[in-house]
Amino acid sequence: MDFNLDWLLSTDYTQPKNFLVIFSILLAGIFLRYLALAWIYHEAVYKRLGDKMPFRRLHEQIRLPQVKTEIWYSFLGAIIFAVAGALMLIFWQKGYSQLYSTLTWWDILWIPFSYFAALFIHETYYYWLHRWMHQPKVIRHFHHIHHNSLYTSSFTSFSFHPIEAGLQAIFLPVLVLFLPMHFLVLIALLITMSITAVINHAGVEVYPNQALNSKFFRWMVGATHHDMHHLKYRCNYGLYFTFWDVWMKTEDSGFEKRFEAHTQRRN
Repeated sequence: MDFNLDWLLSTDYTQPKNFLVIFSILLAGIFLRYLALAWIYHEAVYKRLGDKMPFRRLHEQIRLPQVKTEIWYSFLGAIIFAVAGALMLIFWQKGYSQLYSTLTWWDILWIPFSYFAALFIHETYYYWLHRWMHQPKVIRHFHHIHHNSLYTSSFTSFSFHPIEAGLQAIFLPVLVLFLPMHFLVLIALLITMSITAVINHAGVEVYPNQALNSKFFRWMVGATHHDMHHLKYRCNYGLYFTFWDVWMKTEDSGFEKRFEAHTQRRN
């Protein structure tokens, strides 16, 4: 089965005019997706469900000046991610990447495996990158921009200094040079990145109080887990999962107690 993506190959994106067109399309899509997802989640979950079980707010309403700053840095980051997306398209067009669009029976096994393999590799890359960015001589140069949002909101999810955005954006274009990946997996990864970033920064814990006893959800980064990172800096570095924090003993010792406090049932 083929998804008929040949039309994407019909244009030479290395030509400046064509590159500008695809870059503009990607920029609009990335930035508008961020605005829409952040706004919808903020309105639907934080405002309307934030005081209802199983949703619990971690802190009070975020101030408008902070949100404006977050949107501005998210726009700058969207520029970086759009460049990375355009480069990834060029790599695929020139045959440098391992992206493909044809489905075979083998993909019944490979698609889920490659998806989780990509998540694991991304988690590993980000965890160690994140710890490096918290070195005293590094954090003040660019990672402090993200941490200026001491109390996070869904709009914080992609608020990064352009240098940090570049370090994050480079991951997928490099990964697809080595890991065979169907376009469906690439799309699934982009959706996962967007949704988890909003969930982890939105200031509302959406996981139930039974999550700590679950073999699956115990290893998921949620709002409480990442909120403690913004408050304490030197703990809870995970992106999607908590296993590197657990293995390297960087998960805050008070996480479970704080999580239970934010998910306890009201009388």
